[in-house]
Amino acid sequence: MGKKFYLTTAIAYSSAVPHIGNVYEAILADAIVRFRRAKGDDVLFQTGTDEHGQKIETKSALNELSPKAYADHISSEIKRIYDKVGISYDKFIRTTDEDHERSVQAIFTKLYEQGDIYLGKYEGWYSVADESFIFEKDIVDGKGPSGDELVWT
Repeated sequence: MGKKFYLTTAIAYSSAVPHIGNVYEAILADAIVRFRRAKGDDVLFQTGTDEHGQKIETKSALNELSPKAYADHISSEIKRIYDKVGISYDKFIRTTDEDHERSVQAIFTKLYEQGDIYLGKYEGWYSVADESFIFEKDIVDGKGPSGDELVWT
C-alpha cells in the first residue's frame, strides 16, 4: 500500500440544506482523494455535519421539531446530496454521534484538568448568524458582518 493520506472537509452546518459552497468543497476534496487512491495511497476521507448551535435551535422551533429531529433531517439531506453527486467519503461523521460526543468529552476533560479551560464571564455584542462576538469596530449601523441584528450577551 502507498502513503497514508487523510483528508477531511469542513463539516457542513446542519441549519439548512447544503449550499453550493459545501457541495463544491466536497467535490474538490473528492477529486483529491480519488487521485491519491489512483496512485495507490491508503486514503481516509472524512466529511459530515455540525449539529449544534443557536441557528439549529431556532430553525427547529420554526419547523416545530426537536433540534435532534431537525438535525437528523438536514444531515440526511446533506448526505443524500453528497451521495447523489458521488462523493467517495469513507466516513460521514455527525457531531451528535455517540462516539464523537465521547471523544469531545474526553478532550474537554483533559483540557479542563490541565487548566486550559476555566469558568469565566464574557459579555459583548453577539451575532447569531456569525456565531461570534463582534468587535465595536466591525459593527455597521448596529448590525454584524452578516447584516443581522446583534444581541448584547
